[in-house]
Amino acid sequence: MKRSLPSGFTLIELTVVLVIAGLLFAISVPNFSKLSDTRDYREAVREVVSAANSARLRAIQANQSVDLIFEPDQKRLAVVIAGERPEESSFVRLPESLEISVTSASALSPASGVSVIRFYPAGGASGGDIELVRETGVGTLIQIGWLLADVRQSRI
Repeated sequence: MKRSLPSGFTLIELTVVLVIAGLLFAISVPNFSKLSDTRDYREAVREVVSAANSARLRAIQANQSVDLIFEPDQKRLAVVIAGERPEESSFVRLPESLEISVTSASALSPASGVSVIRFYPAGGASGGDIELVRETGVGTLIQIGWLLADVRQSRI
């Protein structure tokens, strides 16, 4: 009579595989969280730079002043024709994890807690600085020049 060998895995083999899988999972979750934060930060920097360039181009094409409006406390921004009140749907949200500060001409601000950088049809701007800082203290300074409305970014 022929004896057949047992097939399958032993309990010890299954336990070892589950322990290894658990360790890999425990290591990967924090790294995934950091990756997600980095992605959100980079996307926010791109969003601000894009909004500034868009406002400049819109002012020149429409031959009227355009405002880049920031509400740092609510972590959002909008691009509108100068003097108009932005609709809720026109605001773009920035990540809650960022610390946002804006330095701009206070005379253009329509209310407390709102900062405005105005772009003019001739190609200039009121100028200003936007700081986006992560929880780690690393950040980006986005500067908008007043003469040519050029948008520059640098690490903080």
